[in-house]
Amino acid sequence: MADARSTALLDMTLLPPLGEVLDLAAAQLAAWMPQQRWYAHKGAGTPQVEVAGWAPLRIAPDHATVLLVAAVHLGDGDRLAAGGAPDAPSAAPGGGAGPGPTGPREPDALYQIPLVLRRPEGAPAPEEGAEIGVLAVSGGPLRVDDATRDADGRAALVATLVSGDGAAGPGLSLASHRTRPGSPLPLGRAMRSRVLAGEQSNTSLIIETEGTSPLIVKLLRVLQDGENPDAVLQGALTAQGSAHVPAVVGAATVRTGAMRTHALVAQEFLPQVEDAWRVALRLARAGEDFTAPARALGTTLAEVHRDLAAALGTVAADEGAVRAVLAQMHRRLAQVAAEVEQVAAHRERLAALLDTAAGQTWPAMQRIHGDLHLGQVLASPERGWVLLDFEGEPLRPLAERALPDSPLRDVAGMLRSLDYAAGAVALEHGVDADAWAADARAAFLEGWAAEAGTPAPAVLAAFEADKAVYEALYESRQRPDWLPIPLAALERISARGAGAGSAG
Repeated sequence: MADARSTALLDMTLLPPLGEVLDLAAAQLAAWMPQQRWYAHKGAGTPQVEVAGWAPLRIAPDHATVLLVAAVHLGDGDRLAAGGAPDAPSAAPGGGAGPGPTGPREPDALYQIPLVLRRPEGAPAPEEGAEIGVLAVSGGPLRVDDATRDADGRAALVATLVSGDGAAGPGLSLASHRTRPGSPLPLGRAMRSRVLAGEQSNTSLIIETEGTSPLIVKLLRVLQDGENPDAVLQGALTAQGSAHVPAVVGAATVRTGAMRTHALVAQEFLPQVEDAWRVALRLARAGEDFTAPARALGTTLAEVHRDLAAALGTVAADEGAVRAVLAQMHRRLAQVAAEVEQVAAHRERLAALLDTAAGQTWPAMQRIHGDLHLGQVLASPERGWVLLDFEGEPLRPLAERALPDSPLRDVAGMLRSLDYAAGAVALEHGVDADAWAADARAAFLEGWAAEAGTPAPAVLAAFEADKAVYEALYESRQRPDWLPIPLAALERISARGAGAGSAG
């Protein structure tokens, strides 16, 4: 009788061709993907899934790790409107299955899904949430697991960055790039790895090895053609010597069909630090002063904007650029007002505010964070505030996120996040923190303006109003109990009119 080890051996010559096995897994992926936090099309029904491309990362005696890109097709009318949680992850809840259609229709999305294939019998028990399903194939059953929730799978992903060898297979190729070729990357039996809890649009792996600094390796789930801002912007800031971002040490790019984009980004990991959202919640609930940290946060953001401008350039905010930004704001206001009646009550005054902003002086356009809130900032005892996740709003088209934008969008995002901290403690603990938020917002704006210059009040108010309008749509759909937070902001902004300041 075979022992447990022999039953776990994976003889690939006994199986159907690997491409056929992966095609069989597509139906199981269609059922599994909508259950994952990073899946961006929840509520659109069960997708049709087909394999767009794949490449083996490692074939071992008892398992195979494969990088797969899944093409997702949604039913007509089922596309999900973009819109993630308006604040930090801790504040946010941030057609039939099968091989898919064979016609010329382009997929609605491409997802990156690394898989581990094993024999079910004699294999180690899967980590929580790892198992996707079991395939009945000639040569014996195969268990299909999410490679990010498998120690061997994580090691294979990290190995692509360490070796720099890349990978290639039918319809897919992977290339690795080391930002610092001489810097050590952890790998081997002593490597410890785990999935970072709380991830949403992507999956991050924590990699630790004795004698080296820990790393965080981000697997980018939704793939769109072009360079991912998270890799580009943090890489540029690393090259500038900025201490306000985790240093990027490597990345990998993937190509499938005509699409080429980033697949992995590896950067330093800062363990045992709090994010600014948790810091702010704790202090707001206790009524403790946050003005000094908020002022420092404003200064940090201005310095990050300065370094991004130096590395990647700026463009003038001319009449055409301003008109395009305000047109998008007007469209959002009209769309949300049609759905949320409380926003409709402010529409006329907010539209007037946007028109007033058109005649004001705007700062130069440049690359920015794009989705800044307190949950995207870490409080490092050694380095002060450190900004994370420069991917921008993950459900916006990548081509849009790669365009220059106004730095005031980041400023407005943080102002709204400070307001959300006060709203959260009021809703969850019955604590009135409005004065705390007003002081923190004013201090943050002072810190930013001291480095970047004082913005025109109507322009900053327009960006904050636009963010609050978006928040109102999100809360009306997802968390109606939280809707009063953005509505109070819209009341304050619209009541002050086009000449109002934004910090109060």
